[in-house]
Amino acid sequence: MQEKVVRIEQRLQEQARILLFPVDEGLALLAPAGVGLGLQAAVPGIVLGIAIYVAWKKVKGDGGLERILALTYWYLPRELSPMKSWPDSAVNMWRG
Repeated sequence: MQEKVVRIEQRLQEQARILLFPVDEGLALLAPAGVGLGLQAAVPGIVLGIAIYVAWKKVKGDGGLERILALTYWYLPRELSPMKSWPDSAVNMWRG
């Protein structure tokens, strides 16, 4: 009977991670540190990475990337928005 048991992962919705951090936070922390190491300026790179990580956490807040995408949709003009194929957010009444 045990051979017919199918195990399903418990965390299907969990986002990908770099080390212990979610991908966006990990890139904000590790990219400047990696560039600093590559340019033989490890301490400034690590300090800059930590500063960018803290700033990104403040900007991102509790809403995560979904909140940032929503803010860019609602507040940026369509020409600057990364979501050009979506309907224009400036139109507040659609007529059919």
